Amino acid sequence: MQGIIFTEFLDLVDNAFGPDVTEAMLERVSPASGGAYTRVGNYDHQEMVQLVVTLSDLVGKPVPELLYTYGYHLFPRLVTLYPQRLADCHESFEFLQVVENEIHTQVKKIHAHAQVPTFEFPHTDSGYMEVIYNSERGLADVAHGLIAHCCDHFKERVEIEMEDLSGERKTRVAFRLTKQVN
Repeated sequence: MQGIIFTEFLDLVDNAFGPDVTEAMLERVSPASGGAYTRVGNYDHQEMVQLVVTLSDLVGKPVPELLYTYGYHLFPRLVTLYPQRLADCHESFEFLQVVENEIHTQVKKIHAHAQVPTFEFPHTDSGYMEVIYNSERGLADVAHGLIAHCCDHFKERVEIEMEDLSGERKTRVAFRLTKQVN
């Protein structure tokens, strides 16, 4: 898993819960990497799982809520990293397709071993989009937060329904997005 995922997560924990919680989380997990993450490094995704589960215990919030919050937090970072991709987009549905068709492709070119999630778009029109998230890591709640912040970024009211197609593993999830008319 890319290091930026870890560094942004630690930034969120610092900002939302304080540096003491971040330190306690890292101390309890004692990750194999030592918890000294760099943006460009690669780390075992199990470390992220351990960090989130430990954070949940420390702050008393459910893991899915923390992952959603993290995804919501991560969206502006994507905007900063890929401003040229966003500049040509005028609405959320368009940007979500850019993530799959351009950003994930770029990440794979730069980091040959990167295992990014994939998205399918079986149904799309101007007011409705179905996004199928696929990832063995089961971080669909992060994707949910990213999608929600994307819609907010474009100032669109979008109802998001989420259905786990993988039997509660969240490795294959359908997001059904319906734009709300004012």
